[in-house]
Amino acid sequence: MMGYMQDLGCCGMKWIMDRRKVVLYAGPVFAASFLLFWFPWSTSVGWVTALHLLVSLFIYDTLLTLVLSAYCGLCVENSRNHQDRVRVIVYGEVFTIIAGLLIYPLETMPHTNEHYWLFQTCCVVVACVSAALMAYSGYHLKVERPVNEDHQLEKFQEGETVVEKNEDTWRNALQVSWQVAKEPRFICLVGAQFFRILRFMANENFLIVFTESLLVNNGFFEKNSGTLGLFYILARSCGSILFLVLWAPTNRFGTQAVIQSLNILSIFNVIFVLYAGMDNITAVAIFIILENAISRCGWQGFYIVVAGEVVDTDMKQNNRKTPFSTIIFTLKALFNKPADQLAPVLVLSLFLEQGGYPQLTVPCQNFYEDTFSNSTLPFNSTSIETTTFSGLPSAQQCTNYNHWMFLALAIFPVICAMGESIFVAIDQYWRRHVNGKTGHLGDD
Repeated sequence: MMGYMQDLGCCGMKWIMDRRKVVLYAGPVFAASFLLFWFPWSTSVGWVTALHLLVSLFIYDTLLTLVLSAYCGLCVENSRNHQDRVRVIVYGEVFTIIAGLLIYPLETMPHTNEHYWLFQTCCVVVACVSAALMAYSGYHLKVERPVNEDHQLEKFQEGETVVEKNEDTWRNALQVSWQVAKEPRFICLVGAQFFRILRFMANENFLIVFTESLLVNNGFFEKNSGTLGLFYILARSCGSILFLVLWAPTNRFGTQAVIQSLNILSIFNVIFVLYAGMDNITAVAIFIILENAISRCGWQGFYIVVAGEVVDTDMKQNNRKTPFSTIIFTLKALFNKPADQLAPVLVLSLFLEQGGYPQLTVPCQNFYEDTFSNSTLPFNSTSIETTTFSGLPSAQQCTNYNHWMFLALAIFPVICAMGESIFVAIDQYWRRHVNGKTGHLGDD
């Protein structure tokens, strides 16, 4: 709905069709909506608390969709060629890293109810800074939406005809949606990013699970140690650093070529860890760092650039007066949203539950702790007799648990990488041999 409102108009609200005004007017309100969560309506009445959280979530998520879709449209429409779009995304990644640094000082704050006011104060500061930045950007931003000079006005196109015939707005919206959804490049975009989101969400949800089962339990890291904390920071930060390093290659060779290269690197990374085996703990640690770096590298940024190419193609193929950027971005988000919930379900059902997760998680942790406390020898998961200690699970059960954990860590990412590569390859073929060059694709 937000995409249709911003590209086709709604109820005579002309400001909502202006990306700059959406950021200027709705951006500060969106920043303020962040505060709704942290000032409870009640601390004792359960249904009031539930109502508070639901209302806060609906308001926040609606405004997020409105502002984010306008932002994505601006990224595409204010940058007319491939290099400019990559630069915009890189700048966004830099500021994302800077903003993420806020997490670490907040972690040092006391996590008690008595000091909750301090957390609320930090939230107010964050909201005020965000609102000021969005208002400043919206006020000073200069926007020139690209216009298709070859446009021939048709009855289902946007523009004066659509504005005058408000009764046809939703019929036009359905026609436009069908036009976009059946385009091969849009299908490839959705398919490729769907697999990338599956991979990213699997790593995001199970990073701690994999690390504790395969590295902490085997003695590579001490639980709750500073070294383990640094490992988590590296796993979550290297993707952004890699994205910045790939700025020049992305400009030169194109986004799809870089995505394919990263997926090839992923396959070699999987071959490396499978050859080394799960008892080579150093190899497993290296694999986790590389896998998280690759899966997080440009998981959104690369596909904003590719979506920009799809917007260009759609405007030319369907002879649109102006690009339907937000419709394409919001439709893409609609089709990709299930991947967020599907990723953990697939990892659990296909791999982890086969090894006894989560029932054996704590018992196996206790088993390894008991094993280490009774032996000074280096631990090898295949060398312990299959007996139980103090009612703990057998070594065979814990080895099987780790085996499935290892398979989930190595196999699921390579399946996702291959699926993503297939869609990207089809998109590359379609772009080069069917549609030809559009002038916005970084082919030079």
